[in-house]
Amino acid sequence: MSNEGKNENFDIFTTDFIFRNKIQLKQMKTGYRFGSDAILLATYVCAEKGCLLELGAGVGAVSLGIAWRFPKCKIVAVEKDSEISKLLAENIQNNNMSEQIIAKQLSIEHLPLNFESYFDYVIANPPFHPLTGTRSKNRYRNLAHVGDKLSLQDWLIKAIWACKPKGYVSFIIRADRTDEVISIFYNQGMGEITLFPIWPVKGSPANRMIITARKGSKTNCVILSGITLHNMDGTLTSNASLAMKGEGLER
Repeated sequence: MSNEGKNENFDIFTTDFIFRNKIQLKQMKTGYRFGSDAILLATYVCAEKGCLLELGAGVGAVSLGIAWRFPKCKIVAVEKDSEISKLLAENIQNNNMSEQIIAKQLSIEHLPLNFESYFDYVIANPPFHPLTGTRSKNRYRNLAHVGDKLSLQDWLIKAIWACKPKGYVSFIIRADRTDEVISIFYNQGMGEITLFPIWPVKGSPANRMIITARKGSKTNCVILSGITLHNMDGTLTSNASLAMKGEGLER
């Protein structure tokens, strides 16, 4: 579901495609690979103009997806791991988006001071499994799923720090951590919280949530209609199919 097309690329990489093959993404064959979470976040975020910061950008699926949808948006994509960061920069260049997206190899703990309150949008598909969770033997999968000593709260607070007043922070997380994220947002002076639930199949509990909050807003929380990804026979629903093609998510 994460790829519209796939080609083998030597022994350790594949080149995959999203958004009707408009974007190509080179990534490692094993370990963490982008999936539907990244694509859904890229199709949910509305960043028609201004500056956007992606924390933990990986190989660039979200940033490249948003850049393709919103050519006027300027993006800074931050990735900690040196090998993944190289792939991120390569993917930006291969998609001819070097003027729109800047890749930086940085940990979110060490963002430049001039990032403070600078960005109109700050987004992340963060490591959202508990730090005490079972770890994979693959270090790339560990970084993506569990993280490296930083908690989900650390990610959220850093995102809020980088967001300008009246700007937006959007994270895709495990649905069972929604209450935790809402509490952090409120404690950090964020409001206008919107919840976008993602159901794997009709009738099942949501397993993902896209949560957006606005810095300095006092508006109450709203639950949106969300999206169901699969029909009972396992095929994509019509809304999910459109989302995977980059046509945006219905609010």
